[in-house]
Amino acid sequence: MKQLVVFLGLLVLAYADPFDNIDWSTIKTRDLVIQPNGKARVQQRIVGGQPADPNQFPYQGGLIVTTPTQNYFCGCALISQNYVLTAAHCLDDATQVQVRLGAHLINEYEVTQQRFTSTELLQHPEWNIETLAYDFGLVRLPTPATITPYVQIVALPTWSQVDTTFTGDLAYLTGWGITSDLGTAISESLNYLQSTIISNLACNIGYLGVILPTHICTSGDGYTGACTGDSGGAVVNTNGTLVGVMSFALSYSCEAGWPSGHARVTTALPWLSEVSDAAINP
Repeated sequence: MKQLVVFLGLLVLAYADPFDNIDWSTIKTRDLVIQPNGKARVQQRIVGGQPADPNQFPYQGGLIVTTPTQNYFCGCALISQNYVLTAAHCLDDATQVQVRLGAHLINEYEVTQQRFTSTELLQHPEWNIETLAYDFGLVRLPTPATITPYVQIVALPTWSQVDTTFTGDLAYLTGWGITSDLGTAISESLNYLQSTIISNLACNIGYLGVILPTHICTSGDGYTGACTGDSGGAVVNTNGTLVGVMSFALSYSCEAGWPSGHARVTTALPWLSEVSDAAINP
């Protein structure tokens, strides 16, 4: 019996996670907001949503991003066993990233979780902080994720959908972001909301003309939308297709009822097909 206890103790040490020692109160979010002058800035903040059931969205992952000065939190989506897709701005100055898949309570250890630490980080070559174009980042996992009921690959748009706007589709937005304007820390459990994809023309009315073809927007009707800590999270329509990566919001308020801006995944398909092994159907 004593030998078994010693063995189990050694096993725990062997799998000890250095990220478990992180003080979560010091973790910052890395979010892009559009200011009244139309310029973007990084702000250190899903609102109006509801708690997800554990592993209801098994493609959604969380990222702990390490930079020389600070640890940040962002979301991501599993697009193959070897890659997760996130926002490019989440990877600015990053030296390494821990990916947590299969999580519900993001700051706890759960038996459903798979954790990976990676230094193989890619940003879309046309990512532009000034225009917010091509806000896509990739993290290559050091070993393939194991597909389980709790960890699943999300489908990318097909090549035939490159010109599809998805306007009018209902979409799920998922993340551990702050759940109100008064919040000061990310949510312990995964949240989601269902929102309608709106046309870029309609979105531009609220965004001072900064919306580009590389963007896709969801409505803020009902005073819901992405908030701080949701950056990099998945926007998936009810057909199960990853149509957006959560990217930015207006600086006024998470709860002001303005649309949320995302990176349009169809515009990243050529890059994803070149640098990753994600499956893209005809």
